[in-house]
Amino acid sequence: MTTIEHAFLGVNIVLATGLERRYGWQLAVLSGFCAILPDWDALPIVYSFEVFSESHRVWGHNLLVCVLVGLFIGCFDYFYDVVTRVSGLVLKLFRVSGLEGNFFVRVRYSRLGIIFWLIFAVIASLSHLAADVVSSGYEGLPDWELKLLVPFSEHGFVYPLHSWGNVGVTLIFIAGMFTMLKWQSKTKLIARLTLIAVIIYVLCEGVTHVTHR
Repeated sequence: MTTIEHAFLGVNIVLATGLERRYGWQLAVLSGFCAILPDWDALPIVYSFEVFSESHRVWGHNLLVCVLVGLFIGCFDYFYDVVTRVSGLVLKLFRVSGLEGNFFVRVRYSRLGIIFWLIFAVIASLSHLAADVVSSGYEGLPDWELKLLVPFSEHGFVYPLHSWGNVGVTLIFIAGMFTMLKWQSKTKLIARLTLIAVIIYVLCEGVTHVTHR
C-alpha cells in the first residue's frame, strides 16, 4: 500500500470501534500516524538507492520493531499529547480560527486511556505489515518480501494479492471519508463498511491476479 492508504487504514481501524468519541479524535490521528511508521526504513534512499533496497521493508518492517516502536510512540503521545500540540501549532500557522476548543492539551490521565493508546498504536503499526505482505509488485517489478522475523530469522514473507500503486483502495478510502463527513452520526458503521470493502477489493484483485497467471 501507499503511505496515504496506510494512514487511512490506521484511522479507520479506530473509527470502526467508535472509541474516538470517548477518547477524542487524537486516538484516530495517532493510529493513522503509527500505520505509516514502519516506512521510516525508507529514509536511507536519501543516502543511496543501494542502502535503501537493503533496508526498506526490513529494518522497520518486522514484528519486533513494530511492536516496540508502537509502544513507545503510544506512550509518548499519551503523556505528552503530541498530536494535540502539533495540531494546535498547525492551526496557528495557517491562522485557522473557531476550532480552538478541540485542541486542549490533556491534563487528566486514565488507565484505560493509556491502554487504548498503546493497543491502537501497536495494532496500527502491525496493520502496515499485514497490508504490505499482500501488496507488492509494480509495473513488472518483482515482489518485495518482508522479513517479519528479523533479527531472529531472515525468512521473507509475501503473498501478493494487491499490486502496489493500484488506486482502487485509495478511492474506497476516499469515498468512505466523504461519506463519513456527510453522515457523521454513522461514522462507526461507515468505517467498518469501508474496511470490509477494502478487504473484498484486495481479495478480488488477488483472485483476478491468480486467474491471469
